[in-house]
Amino acid sequence: MKNNLDSLPGRKGLPIVGEFLNISKQGIQFFEHQKEKYGEVYKFRMPTGMVVGFMGETSAFDILKNRRDIVNIGNATKDLIESIYPNSIVLMDGEKHKRDRSILMQAFRRDALNDYIKKLPQIIYPIIDEIRGQKIPKVHPIFKNLLISITGRLFYGIEDAAFLEKINKAITPMSKSLVNVQLNFPGTVYHKALKGRKYLLRTFLELVAQKRANPGQDFFSNLCIAANEDGESFTDQEIVDHLLWFYQASYDTTSWALSYLVYRLAKSPEWQEKTRLEIQDIDLERLDLQTLLGLKTSTMVLYESMRLAPSVPLTIREANEDLKVSEEITIPKGTKIWVSMAMAMKDPNSWRNPEKFDPERFGGERKEHKKCPHAYLPFGAGPHQCIGRVFAEIVIKMTMIALLKEFRVTVPNGYEIPMSEFPLMRPKDGLPIHFEKLEV
Repeated sequence: MKNNLDSLPGRKGLPIVGEFLNISKQGIQFFEHQKEKYGEVYKFRMPTGMVVGFMGETSAFDILKNRRDIVNIGNATKDLIESIYPNSIVLMDGEKHKRDRSILMQAFRRDALNDYIKKLPQIIYPIIDEIRGQKIPKVHPIFKNLLISITGRLFYGIEDAAFLEKINKAITPMSKSLVNVQLNFPGTVYHKALKGRKYLLRTFLELVAQKRANPGQDFFSNLCIAANEDGESFTDQEIVDHLLWFYQASYDTTSWALSYLVYRLAKSPEWQEKTRLEIQDIDLERLDLQTLLGLKTSTMVLYESMRLAPSVPLTIREANEDLKVSEEITIPKGTKIWVSMAMAMKDPNSWRNPEKFDPERFGGERKEHKKCPHAYLPFGAGPHQCIGRVFAEIVIKMTMIALLKEFRVTVPNGYEIPMSEFPLMRPKDGLPIHFEKLEV
């Protein structure tokens, strides 16, 4: 047995940059081509060194669940995240992660989610007004603005527009710094990100005492009063660190999921009408969590759109110890591992005609996502599965309901969304959608 990567198939790519340029240009297609050539597990080089890809549903589940105790996410993401988002949940493993996650979950308990649902219509309606004023708006930037508003009012509890603008100005470079070279010189994104973090730390730490004394119904307040079953709660610093990361974690991901769902409904008029029929009598201001999660057609179209184009197509881990792949190959401790949820959700072993938009695969007797427990991974799997997945579903469904009750959405015949797939999904053209006012 060789305790190195020499026996693992794959290639090194170009000097210094390895396969970075190919991955940036080709996205998931790069990994699909490598899988066809080398199988589900193979190696490739990035600027930081050799990486092992686990690029199928069996191998993805193996890393995220079966081997979750011998891989970590903290060291794997440390170089990218720690200087801007230290002490965030994505840098934690083991008991520290378990403890913080148990407290964070209190901010997403059922009564808290119902409180968020009550506030969301008044945040969504201005976006509908904006769309109403344009015939063919680019929806992705509009939905990004929606998430900014949701973050300000539901996460931070900030109603003052000028104050929220300052918050957004500070946090935007922090988000961008994760996909830029981290050079700390005046004028660089990274330098602006460090200044933004300093401002936000000072600002939010001053607000913690107010939130503890007079908690509202926002995420910030819930973190200030949250405690797990053992009575453990967060320090002021922990609250702020988690608060900043949750903005980053929800902003791009949810806006993409919502954009792609609207695109798929525009491309599939029969499913758009089925969904509209289901939601036509719903009053957005009288919704509750049980009703929203119980919408069968809406759930099927959402799940299918997230299967075809998940917001986060890849996740990263690092081996805590030597990891045996086969009798011939063992991956050394410290090796970076990339896992593709996107490829797992198109594996023909579990999904019939996996490239086809077919929401029925999630309903009736088919329920393809239930037949294989590791085939459906839009929010990851294992101990690091996305905490805010139900909240994301709420935001997406409520926005979809508001849109479909007023508009018919279409795209020109033959239009295919041009996508950038690395490191996160996004439309290269902003995603122009035609909105036709429905007749009353």
